[in-house]
Formats: sequence, C-alpha cells, structure tokens
Amino acid sequence: MDLRLLSVVKKYGAQVALDQVSLHVRPGDCYGFLGHNGAGKTTALRVALGLIRPDAGRVLVDGFDALRHPREARARMGGLIEVPAFYDWLTGHQNLRLLAELSGMTGRAASREAERLLDAVGLEAVAGHRTGTYSQGMRQRLGIAQALVHSPGLVLLDEPISGLDPEGIEAIRCLLRHLTRDEGQTVLLSSHQLQEIAGLCNRVGILRRGRILVEAEMDQLLASEARPIRLRTERNDLARLRLERRGVVVEDGPGDVLLLRPGPVPPPAIARDLVAEGFELHEFAPVSPALEEIYLRFTRGEAAAPYPAPSADVASRRPARRLAPGHPLARVFRKEVRLLLSRAGTWIALLLPALLGVLAVVRLHARARGELREVEGGTLIGMSQVTAFEGVAVAFQAGLPLAGLILAGLASQSLAGELARGTLRNLALRPISRVQLAIGKALGDMAAALIGYAALCLAAFLTASLAFDFGDVVEIMEIRSAEPWVLVRAAELWPVLGRMVPILAVPLAAATALGFLAGALTSRNSLALGLAAGFLLFLDLGRELARLIGAERWLLSAYLPSPLRDTSYAAHLLGLIRAPNDPPLAFLEGALLVPALWILACLTLSALCLRRRAIP
Repeated sequence: MDLRLLSVVKKYGAQVALDQVSLHVRPGDCYGFLGHNGAGKTTALRVALGLIRPDAGRVLVDGFDALRHPREARARMGGLIEVPAFYDWLTGHQNLRLLAELSGMTGRAASREAERLLDAVGLEAVAGHRTGTYSQGMRQRLGIAQALVHSPGLVLLDEPISGLDPEGIEAIRCLLRHLTRDEGQTVLLSSHQLQEIAGLCNRVGILRRGRILVEAEMDQLLASEARPIRLRTERNDLARLRLERRGVVVEDGPGDVLLLRPGPVPPPAIARDLVAEGFELHEFAPVSPALEEIYLRFTRGEAAAPYPAPSADVASRRPARRLAPGHPLARVFRKEVRLLLSRAGTWIALLLPALLGVLAVVRLHARARGELREVEGGTLIGMSQVTAFEGVAVAFQAGLPLAGLILAGLASQSLAGELARGTLRNLALRPISRVQLAIGKALGDMAAALIGYAALCLAAFLTASLAFDFGDVVEIMEIRSAEPWVLVRAAELWPVLGRMVPILAVPLAAATALGFLAGALTSRNSLALGLAAGFLLFLDLGRELARLIGAERWLLSAYLPSPLRDTSYAAHLLGLIRAPNDPPLAFLEGALLVPALWILACLTLSALCLRRRAIP
C-alpha cells in the first residue's frame, strides 16, 4: 500500500506549518521522514492520518482520497503520534483488545491480536498490569503495538524510539525490520535523530520549515557523495610516503587505517600502483558516507536535489477491494458502554439518584405516619392516604434532577475527557468516520443513562411498594365513625404510571445528549463539565422568560422534574393524586416529541463539531 501527499498546505494563523508538501511512500518502503524539531513532520503525519484537515492539497491512501473515504483510508493505516495515551485503569491487554474490536475484529480474535502484539513489543510480562503503572518506555512500546493493531498495510510512526532504553531501541528496530522485510508492510518513520533510521530506511524525505528539500533513495543519496578511500596495508608508513609523492592527500584514520582524500589520481590507479609496487592491500574501499553529513548539507542549503513533482494521474487509481469493516456504529457503541461501566466511579454516579429517590420515599413514609397519628389523635381533621403511586412519583421528582445533572456531566467527558487524555486519537485512527464516532459515543452515554434510570425505577418501585400499597387514594377523616371515601381509584393511576416510566426516560436521554454537546464544543474537560451544568441551569432559569413569549414548551427543562418548577410527567401523576380536580399540565403532549428533537439537534451539532475538530 502506498501513501501520497499532494501539495498539502496547513496553516496555524499566520504560521505556515506545511507549504506545498508532496511525498510518496511506495509499497514496501521503509521511508525515513527527517527534519529538525518544529519542521512540520508531526503535522504532516497528522494530516496523513486524518487527525487534522489540510487547508489545501490531498492525501491518497492506496488510491483512496482520505477526506472523501476516511474509513477506507483508516482501514489501511496505523499510526503513533508523539506521546501515546491509554485508559490507565485498563490493562495493556484490555486497551489493545478494545482497539482491535474497534478495528473490526471479534472478541476472541481481538484477544489473540492483543496477545500477539504484546509479545511482539516485549510487553507480555506486564499484559495484565494497568497501563497507569507502565513506565514511559513501556507506554511507548504499547503505543507502537496499537499502531500495528489489525496488521495495517501502512504504518506511520512519529519518533517511535523516543523514551526507550537501549534494549528497547534494539527490539523496536528488529520489529521494524521484520515488518518491512518479512511482512511486507509499508512504514513511514519520522525522526529528528538520524541514528534512529540508519540501516532501516530505503528512502528518505527531508523536511525543513514546512517544505520538502529532497525525496530520494537512500542509496542514491549516499552514492552521490565523493567519499575518502580507506586504505590499510602491512606497511602503512611506506605506502603513505609513496602516495604523497604522487600528490595524493593522505590523513590518519581510525586505528591503523589511512584516509585518501579525492584528488587528481583516481582510486583504481592508486590501487594498481600499490599492488605493482608489492604492497598487500588489506583494505581499500570508500568510506561509508554518514547520513548526518548528507542531512546537514541539505538543511544548510549546501546541496540541492531534484524533488519529484506529484503525478497528475494518481487520483484515477483506486483498488477494487474495500477493507473497512462493517457496523462501525455498533462497534463504537459497545466500546463506549463497556468503557463507561468499567469504572467504579461511573457506577457510583449512576446509583446516586436511585439512593436519593429511596431517601425521598422514606421521608414520605415518615411524614405519612406522622399525619396518620395526628388524625388518630384528633389534632388533624383528615388526610389523603399515601399510596405507592405517590411514592414512585416522589422518588422520581427527587432523583431525576440529580440524574440529569450527573449524566450530563458524564457525557461531557466523553469527548472532552478523551481529548484531554489523548485517547481520542487512538479511536480516530480506527476505520470509523468522525460522525459515526460521535454518534456511537453519544448513544453509549445514553445507554449508560438508561442504566442509571433503570436503577432509579427499580429503587422507586421497590421502596414504594414496601412502604405503601398500590391501592386507591382515599381520604381518612378524624371522625372515627366516618367511612374513608375514594378520591382516585388505582385503576385510573396505573395507566398514567405506565406512561410516565418510558416518557421520562426521553428527556433524561436529552439531558445526556446536551452534556455530550458541551464536551464536543471544547477540548478542556473542566470547561466541558461547567458548560454541561450551565446549559441545564440556563434552560431551567430561562423558563420564566420563555413563558412570556409562549416558547416554554420547547425547552427541555419543561419535561424534566425541577426543584424550581416541575411540569414533568411526574408532576402530572402527583397532580392526579393530590388534586384530581385540577386541569392537567400544559406540556403533556410534547413530553416525547420535544426531548426527541433536542436529542436529534444535540447529536447533529456534536457530530459536526467533531468532524471539523483537529485531534492533537
């Protein structure tokens, strides 16, 4: 598989990071991408991998335009950019397995792939350790392993040996040789340390201040240099005297070697003359040129080499076989749910609203018992008997405001938190489009929201049924001979309760989607958390103003229980129980449609934000 950058331009404000950069990594190449720190190497690799969008130019991966066919491009590439990042609470094996599943592998195959890669980079001994305990060198090795998930045909590595000890450096060099020479994979190796690519790369591109200076075969560059001759005989002193008489410049070399500088006498003639004079030549060969010297000549402007212009017909070639695996949305969704539920903190947050609902029912039970004692003691004329219907509604009123705030906060970290950790980059390198990634993650957050909602429902129904009966609502009078009369029959309340449970899940999911949008708008996780809470508070406080212009029904806050003013379906159920003669609430007819529209709008905006966002 090959990679082409065609006249790529990338600017950051007035600074030009890439200036008409074109390069061609051919199938089977080990391509050395050289340049000083700040030359634009990492930017070029990010453009190639689709992490940032170029301002101009094109990226072709095996014939596919990376902007028009991002999934096909990602299916052919793996990459490591700068410092690798992982989920620190997961093990090395779990991290790699998760990425393998996102790349389209089934669970068992993904597990085998993780084991293979951990063995390849020498981390099999710590496969079961949490990555938060890994050293910098171990994390670097794991970063190389994640770039090799699913055996991509094209691997882009940015400073892959950074942070490794000598043993690790040699292990990675052996791995890269194996990939290019035995596996036939194409590798682009970016580095500012020339010794890292010496002996590995067959082609070199040199970048300076965002512009390609040279792109050529390594052998061609090395052969272009006029090199000294290494000479070693059994009589070096005598040989030196004879050669200097002929005008050959001779210098002392390392050990017992003489260095013959290029001059008017050609090397073949020197060798013939020495042999004719009876000298035995133990060594007579050009000095191997140093890549460092070549690099410095080009970067200092002391040399110029032809730089091939991009071919005009490359865009017409496209492979017939597509490699991107199917069902990307389902794969992201499963990953997000599993990742969320792998943390104890998430479970605690999801169960807090249920606990608050239980406390509200307990408090209601205590109040009801107190009122009943007052009626029996004659200090209270009468009371409406509390039923489990009222207990469930009270639990929902207590737990749902906290649930909305918690779930919006959790969802706000889905993108912003991943960006802050650096793990979003690993996800964006999988064969999944940005839109699919955003929607899949948002749906995963809403699935977690439903788990928290289910816990609240279970806690509310169980606690209410233990404290009260699901019976008729009756009025109990202080007069002992008076018969209680029925205010609302249970048969009238069961349908309302049955509708309330699924209906309230929709605005809760919408609050989660709103929090997800907050995370899509910023890359700072603390700011995303503040935005999510601010959005919910603003919508609740803004209801008074919206009511003046008749727009309150379009606010999400009109359909979630609120301590400020509750017009949700839970308030409707309580109204039927406590004030059955009052008119129904005004917003019942929009309890499904309006929150559903909020979900759609938040997901759309989030996907658009992520689609245009640069991922560092």
